[in-house]
Amino acid sequence: MIKTEVAVIEIKNIIEKINCLSEGFEVYVVGGFLRDLLLKRKYNDIDLAVNKNVLKYSKKIAEAFKSKLITLDDANETYRVILRDGIIANIDISLFNGDTIEQDLKRRDFTVNAIAFNLKDFKSFRRRIIFPAENGTLRDLKSRTINTVSVESFEADPLRMLRAFRFAGELNFKISQKTFKQIKHNAKLIHNIASERIKDEIFRVLSVKDAASLIKEMDNCGLISEVFYEIKAMKKASKRYYYHQGGLFQHSFETMESAENILNDLKKYFPENYIDLRKHFENNGVFSQNVTRKALLKFAAFFHDNAKPETAKFVDGKMHFFGHEMLGAEKIENIMLSLKFGRKDIETAVFLIKHHMRASTLTRNNPVTKKAALKFFRDIGCNTPDALILSMSDWHSYKKLKVFSSKILKSQEKSARELLKYYYELKNAKPLSKIIDGNVIMEKFNLKPGPWIGELLDLVFESQQEGRISNEPEALKIISLKLASVKKKYKIQQTQDVRRLD
Repeated sequence: MIKTEVAVIEIKNIIEKINCLSEGFEVYVVGGFLRDLLLKRKYNDIDLAVNKNVLKYSKKIAEAFKSKLITLDDANETYRVILRDGIIANIDISLFNGDTIEQDLKRRDFTVNAIAFNLKDFKSFRRRIIFPAENGTLRDLKSRTINTVSVESFEADPLRMLRAFRFAGELNFKISQKTFKQIKHNAKLIHNIASERIKDEIFRVLSVKDAASLIKEMDNCGLISEVFYEIKAMKKASKRYYYHQGGLFQHSFETMESAENILNDLKKYFPENYIDLRKHFENNGVFSQNVTRKALLKFAAFFHDNAKPETAKFVDGKMHFFGHEMLGAEKIENIMLSLKFGRKDIETAVFLIKHHMRASTLTRNNPVTKKAALKFFRDIGCNTPDALILSMSDWHSYKKLKVFSSKILKSQEKSARELLKYYYELKNAKPLSKIIDGNVIMEKFNLKPGPWIGELLDLVFESQQEGRISNEPEALKIISLKLASVKKKYKIQQTQDVRRLD
């Protein structure tokens, strides 16, 4: 049985079950679920509108499906039943916004979402769809256009301005000129919205394949600068000291755009490791809802140089930005904390911005030595693919400029590909056998436990990876050569009581 048939059967079973629980209620399928049915798109959630006692009804549904019930919007009485497994992930249930379903539809965000049918009419829903005739719902669905239902739409809920761009990206629709002008007029109202709601919409925009064009349009109407004050600072930064005509903002935007281009065509840029990279970027379980590794990389690319205005300093007649990566990481952490990102989301973006210079510095020395590569992998860890792509994106942002050197870019790209190949060779290889442990090191060299033991173990592991050692005596010999400098670094008192190595 093909997936489409399975989906139809599952939805039919869910709706029939809900119908059996809906006696005494007026229940309508509304909004996105119905829109996606008509557009023959994949759907994850079922959206329902109920005429009364929505919490009581939602609890009844959750109990019947043996599922968890959460509150999405207490003020507007909107709840979510989280289904355990299957094609449908959630059932979202809200109270009519008005006395009737017709009034509710007239108060919705966009015409393409202002549609409904009575749950009881599911078998013949296409003939029984309800939509306000004056809204132009069918017209906009056919022309693939995002139009507000009314001029008060954004005043009623300013988050809808971000949702307009998100829907345009996810549905491959265009925003009408009328709606674009409304967003431009109301952009400052976005400050009235809870930060976590803004985060979700921004990252859903960043998750689409053509996010860069959406961000550009959000900039054209002034919305993105209202969401992120740092963008205003980027634009105010003097353009004299940046290669791009549009200054720091243009460089930052084109770095994000380049990151997106690379992520959309991994096979082109990394022909030997694109399958590994696809798996890497599909591993999103550690991040919070609506946050993906790809979107985080685009976000980090957009803000990688955000602290350059504060760190700009003339030295010997030349402009420098010393420490901009460290301050930029601090700033992005504060931004993400204010937007209620998850801990792992913040750690990843902060790490990438803090270390965004590392790969560029390393790949300038072509070819990269094994020793340097191993140190880079050890320091950057599982973020190695992201850091390499961020560096490539940074270089690519200069491709249209006179200062651009195709020879240098090809050299750096070659180094990045070789680094990534080596990274995955090590990652996918059979684990090296352990030839020494910390207890042996402490006994042989009369050392107490501490971070120095970890450093010496790293030295052994690195030497083993390089193929320079393969057993315990060789490991002890290489430790003895490094021991004095490690003791000096950690201010360990020198002692004569060092055990013999033979």
